[in-house]
Amino acid sequence: MKRLIPALLPLLLLAGPALAAEAGDLTVSDAWSRATPPGAKTAVIYLTVTDKGAPDSLTGVSTPAAETAQLHESKNVDGISQMRPVDAAPISSGAPLKLAPGGYHIMLEGLSQPLKAGDSFPVTLTFAQAGAVTATVEVHSLGGHDMSGHDMGKMDMGHSMTNPTTGTTTTMPGH
Repeated sequence: MKRLIPALLPLLLLAGPALAAEAGDLTVSDAWSRATPPGAKTAVIYLTVTDKGAPDSLTGVSTPAAETAQLHESKNVDGISQMRPVDAAPISSGAPLKLAPGGYHIMLEGLSQPLKAGDSFPVTLTFAQAGAVTATVEVHSLGGHDMSGHDMGKMDMGHSMTNPTTGTTTTMPGH
């Protein structure tokens, strides 16, 4: 047993980085998404970025799990929650940037396959100063995280299509 613990110690230390990815003074942790029903084409990624150095900003995202990945922000405007794409999310030293329900998040569109609870996939985040870092997104069950503060009943997802023939506008379902 005494020989087994020293042999396993390096493996245990290697297990930690899978939960957090680093780029310079930035650490990306707690990256997660929810499982999606069959046929769903959209999903959302949430995570936390901690900065121990100079201010930075999250400026881009990509993943092989979807055709497109965009940084979005949800906010309440005149009592209605709205979601819109943004070019960047600021990161301050000592104040974590939390991508969470009701705020900044990564919107995935054109999923290559449904996300299943227990699976994981990579996401590459691009920062203005620190460059690119790839983190692992853990897929949780549909009820796997708290949704408080995320009023889906009044959410303007910002994704709509207008039929040029009929002029009818259809809002695309999101998260």
